[in-house]
Amino acid sequence: MARFPLKKALSWLVFALLLAFAAYKLHSSRFDWAGFAASWRTADFRLIALASFVVLTNYVFRAVRWAVFLRPAFRATGIQPVAWWGLIGSQLVGFTGLAIFGRIGELIRPLLVSRRTGLTFSSQIAVVAVERVFDLGAFGLIFSLNLLLNPVLRRLPYLHKAGYAIGGLTVAIGVFVAVVRLAGASVARAAETVVGVVSKPAGAAFAKKILAFRDGLNVIDSFVDFLLAACLSLATWSIIALTYLLTLKSFPAPVSDLTLGYTIVLMGFSIAGSALPIPGGSGGWAGNVFALTNLLGIPAALAAAAGLIVWLVTNLSVIPFGLLYARIEGISLRQAADEKPATRRAPVRQDTRTCRIFHSNEVSLLWICPGSGCRFAREQGSRFHPAAARVRAMQQALYHL
Repeated sequence: MARFPLKKALSWLVFALLLAFAAYKLHSSRFDWAGFAASWRTADFRLIALASFVVLTNYVFRAVRWAVFLRPAFRATGIQPVAWWGLIGSQLVGFTGLAIFGRIGELIRPLLVSRRTGLTFSSQIAVVAVERVFDLGAFGLIFSLNLLLNPVLRRLPYLHKAGYAIGGLTVAIGVFVAVVRLAGASVARAAETVVGVVSKPAGAAFAKKILAFRDGLNVIDSFVDFLLAACLSLATWSIIALTYLLTLKSFPAPVSDLTLGYTIVLMGFSIAGSALPIPGGSGGWAGNVFALTNLLGIPAALAAAAGLIVWLVTNLSVIPFGLLYARIEGISLRQAADEKPATRRAPVRQDTRTCRIFHSNEVSLLWICPGSGCRFAREQGSRFHPAAARVRAMQQALYHL
């Protein structure tokens, strides 16, 4: 009998407790259900439909950015590059899986891109990590500049001061990423020395993570690619901000009176709420409602309706298109989400030789071919074993990747 994962059980427990708390608050505060229903009836669904289509364009920008990240891998492996429009479907299906299955759906995009391009699954996981860094930096820049430069937001003193902290943190992250990309080995040694004062194993582990992060940043191999990825990231979040604004404009005042500056603030609370371990990512809705009621003074019934529609448009409007594409391509979302990484690598040889496809002072990447099929493995360090010994060593380490 399969065990119910503890992490999943805790997520559902948190969800149930929050649902119970929300039900209690709605009952004790005499929530205006009639006003909630009236807010839906008075909404302009033409603007909501327009916002639903506008948000889909951000997946085009994401596909172009992913294609930029793939350039070094295509050059290194000699594989025929795939055009950016060939990656749009992977983005649609991937975010559909994320909306349906939650965090486990994060694996669908790198899996589908790996299948379409012929590149390894692990290399696409590295792309996801770098993509998150760019998303964090792009939104952090937009959010902090909005708080610092928008005079309308000066009446929110705490948020205005937070703009300095968020802006400084964004710059610090950018500097750290640049330094690791340019001098990762030196940063790793320095971190190992500092952390090693407290614990040598912890220092070694921390240095190893920095080196792994540095290797992931190799998806950017020129300043032009960096600028292009940064511009695409800013465009992506600008599209999302426009989607929020169009959705809010579909509701009556005072929601429709909210400016772009307030909309970006609302985005920040929505992103913070979505980080909560709640099934379906519905924490984004909670973040919307909290900001609309407590920060912007919107009536509870209207805030609940507007926050719900914003969350549905930005997170779930991709589902019909993703399911349609998956149906056309014969993709099973459940199988893709549950598939193990070891089954994602197609065999390329059928003998017992090894082929070193990448080498640095820290990591060697090899194809291991034990006769029944090839698998991808990683050899730590610059040790040069005889071929047979290397095969045995890699076979032992294969399932620990």
